Amino acid sequence: AMGAAGSGEGQALGTESDQTKEVQAEEEEDEGRGMQWNDTDHTPQLPEGGVFTVETLRRWDGVELPMCLGICGKVVDVSSSDNFRPGFGYGKLWAGQDATYSMATNSLKPEMVANFDFKVEELEEGQFDSLVGWYKHFTGKYPTRGTLKEYEGWDFSAVEKAAAEM
Repeated sequence: AMGAAGSGEGQALGTESDQTKEVQAEEEEDEGRGMQWNDTDHTPQLPEGGVFTVETLRRWDGVELPMCLGICGKVVDVSSSDNFRPGFGYGKLWAGQDATYSMATNSLKPEMVANFDFKVEELEEGQFDSLVGWYKHFTGKYPTRGTLKEYEGWDFSAVEKAAAEM
């Protein structure tokens, strides 16, 4: 009931405020998506040889630079996705982070992010299958911008092979 009483006051200001609200809503929606990739601005900011570290990946959080995340040693650019917004949901969890173990375990717990304390060959079947599905999704749908140094020497070929056969 309180909302109804308050809404009459706003209408006295006329349609101008309604248009302003619409424009603000549209601007907030665009802002919500985070910074979009632009070759001219962002290609020069990529690390040398496309090799990111956990530290350098953090800047790619959708605010400072377009949002990227790591999966299976690859760094993918998810800035075009509506599902990845800085500060919200998946964006809050994975922006500028490695998501490999999170995706294998289907976990949204922050402690699963950037967790390198596992071996691909020791994942349970369900975890392996989950990782394969997410790997196929992210590398198939979004551009790969580089690799993650912390996974140097890791062998994700079983994941890549299974994803290719899906």
